[in-house]
Amino acid sequence: MASFSDANYDAKSYSDFRPSYPPQLYSTLTAYHKGATNLLVDQGCGPGTATLPFASIFSKVIGSDPSPGMIQTATKAAAAKGIQNVKFKAAAAEDLSFVGSGQVDMIVASQAAHWFRHDDWFKECARALKSGGTLSYFGYLDHQYMGSPLANQIIEEFSYGDSYLGPYWEPGRHILRNLYREIVIPKDLFKDIERIEYIPGKSSEEKYLVGKKMTLAANEEYVRTWSSFHNYAKSHPEVARRDNGDGDIVDHLFDRLKEAMGWTEKTLLEIRWSHVIMLARRI
Repeated sequence: MASFSDANYDAKSYSDFRPSYPPQLYSTLTAYHKGATNLLVDQGCGPGTATLPFASIFSKVIGSDPSPGMIQTATKAAAAKGIQNVKFKAAAAEDLSFVGSGQVDMIVASQAAHWFRHDDWFKECARALKSGGTLSYFGYLDHQYMGSPLANQIIEEFSYGDSYLGPYWEPGRHILRNLYREIVIPKDLFKDIERIEYIPGKSSEEKYLVGKKMTLAANEEYVRTWSSFHNYAKSHPEVARRDNGDGDIVDHLFDRLKEAMGWTEKTLLEIRWSHVIMLARRI
């Protein structure tokens, strides 16, 4: 999670251009949850994208993240919406010392669990959760341009090719690409384990949750929020055209998409992400 914790990481762009979560996600989680709705903790909360909607479900919500920039952005977002029962705290996922043992009804982690030290995290979640409390972590990855296989081929090569951003992903990306299969929930601490996954073009449409219609220009800004691009930019002093430069690796990617697809900055695209939801109940 080092990239997102960098002081110069653009937390606002992350908030503006990353996909949000639909009501179906929250209804899926609340349908699974059988306990009280007094306290929820959202770990790796980032700018509060998934955190704030829980304010209408739980009496108290705490979002935690190791990045002060993310916490600042999330706090401003809550204030702008007039949400008063959500607080944010700078803390690693493995540190729930700000809540007592057996006090939390639900713990969630959105687009973050692949960065955690999982053995320590599961133990700390088990300590904090009430018996029967819910643990859920979910994530999305590898956006697809619906109905555009050539564009998908281009973005795949750009994302993971050795000549592009492939070498610049942090190790947790592999865990997310494998839809969290490598994160093993300890059965001596949790029960009733469920897994819900969606892959565009392969899975049942009833499982579809994370998608967005955005212009090509907005999609470019989304790509610039990737941790791999953030890492690439540290060692490649290219200046983007939006910053009055000659162009960087993202500019060149979107030049290629425009040429191959006939798209313009204003072309409206339907984009979907593969995603997974994991659910478990504290024994």
